[in-house]
Amino acid sequence: MRRNQSNPLSRLFSGVAVTLLCTLILLAIAEYASGLALKAIRDKRPSFSIAYTAEDIRKLYDTDDPTRYAQILSESWRQSDTLYSPFVEYRMTPYAGKHFNIVEDGYRANGAGPQDLRAEGRKVFVYGGSTAMGIGVADDETIPAYVEQALRAAGRDDIQVFNFGVVSYYSTQERIALERHLTAGVKPDVAVFIDGVNDFYYCTIPDVSAWNERLIQLTRARSRMPLALELSHRSNVVQLARHLGGDRSVSVREWGSFCETEADVDKVVHRLDANRRMIDAIADRMGFKALFVQQPVPTYSYDNRKRPFPVKEEMLGYHINSARGYPKMAQMRAEGQLWDRNLLWLAELEPADGNAYIDTIHYSPRFNKAIGGRIAAAILESGL
Repeated sequence: MRRNQSNPLSRLFSGVAVTLLCTLILLAIAEYASGLALKAIRDKRPSFSIAYTAEDIRKLYDTDDPTRYAQILSESWRQSDTLYSPFVEYRMTPYAGKHFNIVEDGYRANGAGPQDLRAEGRKVFVYGGSTAMGIGVADDETIPAYVEQALRAAGRDDIQVFNFGVVSYYSTQERIALERHLTAGVKPDVAVFIDGVNDFYYCTIPDVSAWNERLIQLTRARSRMPLALELSHRSNVVQLARHLGGDRSVSVREWGSFCETEADVDKVVHRLDANRRMIDAIADRMGFKALFVQQPVPTYSYDNRKRPFPVKEEMLGYHINSARGYPKMAQMRAEGQLWDRNLLWLAELEPADGNAYIDTIHYSPRFNKAIGGRIAAAILESGL
């Protein structure tokens, strides 16, 4: 009889094995279910771009030639293509297309023939994010292209305008990009900085870039992160718990961050203002001029009911930060607390007629032309 009885130690091992197996099965089911839940949550959010039809393009671009802009949009995925670059972390990937061209020196073509960064003559460098680079428009319809067209229409055929806009760049990266040009012996006569949208998109101090998470992932293996911590970063269950706990970054899959407090907004304003002061000091010592452009945003002054398609707050994602930041900057400017030397305040600007935005934040060709014209006028009027 004793031989037929189970060994207590054997029963213990069997119980532990069954418990572990059940736990693993439950965890796998929980991970799978959480992954499905997160996908449903994320898919419920409106997309950041519209599935364009010919009629959509007519309305968004104010055009009678939707086929041309359909071709431009077919290359638009290239306009977010970046590669690693020291100090600034990334830059635009060189590309040669029909409507979109990035040369090896890192600037976007203006559609008016070849440019030479090292040729004699006056040069204007334009720095900014995707709005300056020109998402969704052709080479000759970007803000820098329209700046050059306006300057040449005013008789300044000796000036070349270079578009150094990069997707998701903000003032810190632009300052570093300028410094890299200067240390390489490439100096502009005028450096233009178009800012506002992306500084508030990245409501994180100390600064991080759009490549921050990517670089963290690449260096984690070398830093030997504990396995439990690594698994928690990858767990759908943990992600779902964060979402249910109120972490909006789980459902808003972007690189930025929300400004949770007024102190966060103040820090972003200080960062933008400090970068402008540093750039102006560099320009003064290095013998060129700087022009700072406070760009229009759809969250300040602009009536979004004018759009051909409605844009709800959740579609703006982290860009909603500027709805709190711009009024604060406007008040500080009125009180003389912001750096205002060579500051071109275009926050209230919009095109005289037609549509302003082709998606949530990127400008239409008509709006790019209006902004480019104002920048060119500022360059000419102020003697920059």
